[in-house]
Amino acid sequence: IVGSAATGYGEELVKHAFSLDYGVVETMAHYIAAKKCQKDVDFIIDIGGQDIKCFRICNGMIEELYLNEACSSGCGSFLQTFAAALGYTPAAFAQLGLFAREPVELGSRCTVFMNSAVKQAQKDGAGVEDIAAGLSISVVKNALYKVIRCADPSALGEHIVVQGGTFLNDCVLRAFEWELDRTVTRPVYAPLMGAYGAALYAMEHKPQTGTTAD
Repeated sequence: IVGSAATGYGEELVKHAFSLDYGVVETMAHYIAAKKCQKDVDFIIDIGGQDIKCFRICNGMIEELYLNEACSSGCGSFLQTFAAALGYTPAAFAQLGLFAREPVELGSRCTVFMNSAVKQAQKDGAGVEDIAAGLSISVVKNALYKVIRCADPSALGEHIVVQGGTFLNDCVLRAFEWELDRTVTRPVYAPLMGAYGAALYAMEHKPQTGTTAD
């Protein structure tokens, strides 16, 4: 190993504990990784298990940063909770949602109120696939209209990279593309973009050791 880096909440602690070469601010790590996957990236949206991070890129720099401020509503744990409550794995739940004919309109409220809305939808005869699709749409709307506070989703950018474990859910990805009316880039390393970006940084800035090994 000729270069090493840490990023994330424990960046400084891990860097010093393991005598790593670099610490990379998490936002920069995500940008480095996204740029590697889409060189003209102008907007990044990362939806993880508990948080949402969105970056607007302008002239090769992070111009604006958006974060969810209140709770984990609209994140991966939110979908996982409802999938488990209905007796499905997150993967099976997502697959069902892809084939929904009439997605339920659930809005973008917190988990407590959403639970009531889901129960009401079931009483009204909604199928599991329509509930799964409705929840995926609510995740997208929460990110776009409550976190980013975007009036016109089509104005986010021309080259959008989506990442985070939640975007492994094909139903969420499809709902996002549907809302934006455009195709976006989902990297193969979607849940690991921070680590991937830190690794790329370490490779680019590796100490001069006289070896050509990576």
